[in-house]
Amino acid sequence: MLFRRRTLLFVSLPICIVWLAYRHYTSREQSSSSSSGEKKTKGFFNGLIGRATSGGPSSCEGHCGGWAENCWCDESCESHGNCCEDYKSVCKSPKTCPTCPNSEYNCDDWIKWDPSRYSCASLEKDFNCDCTGCTKCDQPPRSNAATLHLLDTKTYPQARCLDGSMAGYYLRRGAEPKFLIFLEGGGWCYDDQCNPPTKAGTLANCRERSGSRLGSSRRWYSVLDAQLTGALSSDPIANPVFHNWTLVYLPYCDGASFSGNQEKDGLHFRGKAILDSVIAETKKTLNIQQAQQVVLSGGSAGASAVYYHIDQVRDDLGVPPGVLYGLPDAGFFLNLPDKDGIDCWPAQMKSLFDNFVTYRDLNKKCLDKFSTEPWKCLYPEYFADLIETPVFALNSLYDSSETRYTLRLNCCPSSNCGGGEYPCSTRDLALFQSMRDKHEEAWKSLISKNNSGVWAPSCIAHTMSWDTWTNAAWSVPADSKNTMAAVVGRWLAGEDDGSHFNYQDPVPYPDNKPCSGTTFGW
Repeated sequence: MLFRRRTLLFVSLPICIVWLAYRHYTSREQSSSSSSGEKKTKGFFNGLIGRATSGGPSSCEGHCGGWAENCWCDESCESHGNCCEDYKSVCKSPKTCPTCPNSEYNCDDWIKWDPSRYSCASLEKDFNCDCTGCTKCDQPPRSNAATLHLLDTKTYPQARCLDGSMAGYYLRRGAEPKFLIFLEGGGWCYDDQCNPPTKAGTLANCRERSGSRLGSSRRWYSVLDAQLTGALSSDPIANPVFHNWTLVYLPYCDGASFSGNQEKDGLHFRGKAILDSVIAETKKTLNIQQAQQVVLSGGSAGASAVYYHIDQVRDDLGVPPGVLYGLPDAGFFLNLPDKDGIDCWPAQMKSLFDNFVTYRDLNKKCLDKFSTEPWKCLYPEYFADLIETPVFALNSLYDSSETRYTLRLNCCPSSNCGGGEYPCSTRDLALFQSMRDKHEEAWKSLISKNNSGVWAPSCIAHTMSWDTWTNAAWSVPADSKNTMAAVVGRWLAGEDDGSHFNYQDPVPYPDNKPCSGTTFGW
C-alpha cells in the first residue's frame, strides 16, 4: 500500500507541474486567437518534451521580453522559474538600468515613483546614479522641463541665498523671441509674534528659513517639470499665451521679495543682488535685451517683487517702451490691521526691513515721495500711480492670504463651510466683505493708467495663474469666458474689447457661482 501511494505521488507530481506550467503559459497568451493559441499550445508541450530530449531549452537571442519557443525571456520568468538558460547573459546585460548607489532602486524606479521630483539628469547629478540603459532615460527630455543654472561665484559673488549658497534660475528655451521671467513666492521671514515683533524673533525665523529650499539652493532640484503648470506650462492647450516663450524662473531664497543686498548676523539678505545678477546673465547669454516682449511675473511674495522692482528691471534691460510688461499674481497686499485692531502683518514686514533688509531697493519714486516713511513702499496702494511700466494685476478681491494672515480671520464666510471652520460672526463677515471695496479703491490709480489693467474675481484664492489659468469656471464676470489666459493674451496683443482691461467682478462673494463653488479655503 505504501508502494502504491509513492508510485501515485511520483506519477502525479510531474503531471501537476506540467499542468501548472501549461496554465501559466496559456494565461499569458489568452488574448491570442484560437488558431494561434492552438499552435502555441502545441509548441508549449513540444517545448517541455524538448527539455527532456534535446538537451536544453531555446536561446533568448532575439526573444528578450517574450517567449522563445521552449522557455521565457521576460522580466517575470525568474519569479516563475521558467527562464531560458541564457536569459541573464542575453537579456540582463550590463546595458540594463543599474541600481543607484546605496539604494536597491534604479533610475526607472525613482522616476516612476515621483516623476515630478526625479529625472534622469537630477538623479545623475544629485544622487550619483548611472542612468545608462534605463528605459525612461532613453527617451528625449520633455519640452516642459526647465534646467537649473546656478550663478557663477566669481562673476556674481553677492548673488547668494540666506545661507550663503549661490542663487540661480531655471531656464526653458522657447521658439518665440519673447521671455517670461517668473519670480517665485513663498512668504517672508519675520517674527511669528506680531504684538510687537522683535528683531531677535525675526532673525530666528530667517535663520530657520535658511535651512530650507526657501533660504538655500542646496535643496533645489536640478530640473523643474511637473511644477510648471498654468501660465508656466509649455503645453499650448494649457497655456495658449506663454507656451512657446523662453521661461526664466527665479527660485526664491532671500526671504524678502528679491530685495536687499547685505550680510547681517551671518545671513545674506541679497534678494536684489540675485535679481540684478539674473537679469545681467540673461542679457549676456540669452540676448534678452533684443526680445520682442518680456513679461516680469511672480506669485505672492514674488508678485510683490514685481511691483517693487519692475521699473528698475526695465532700466537694467535697456529695452524700449512697449517691450516690458508686469504680471503680478496675488501681490497687491494692503496695509491693514487685523480683526482686533492689531497692526500685525505690517509690523512683521517693518521688522524685517527695518532690521535686516533696508528699503533702498524699493520703487525709487515711492522712496522719494515718502522719504520719512519708506515702509509705505512695501504696499502698492501707496505707489501704484508711480509705476511707469504697464502692469496687469491678477488678484482676488478676497485674497485668502490677506484674510488669514493680515485680518487673521479664522472663520468661514460661506454657507458651505465643509465642517472645517465655524461660520463668521456678523462683525467678521462685514470685515471680510470690506476687502472687495478696499482692493478696488487701492488699485484704482494703477488700472486707470493706459496699458494697465486688472483681473479680480470675487472668489477666495491666493495665486491663481498656476491652476486656474484657462479654467472657464474662473471667468470675470461669471460665464463670460474672460479667463486669465484670455484677457492677458488680449492685453499683451493690445486688443481692448471695450473693457479697458478692467475685469473686476461686479458681484460680491459668493455670487460668482462658478468659481466660488469650486473651492473654499484660506
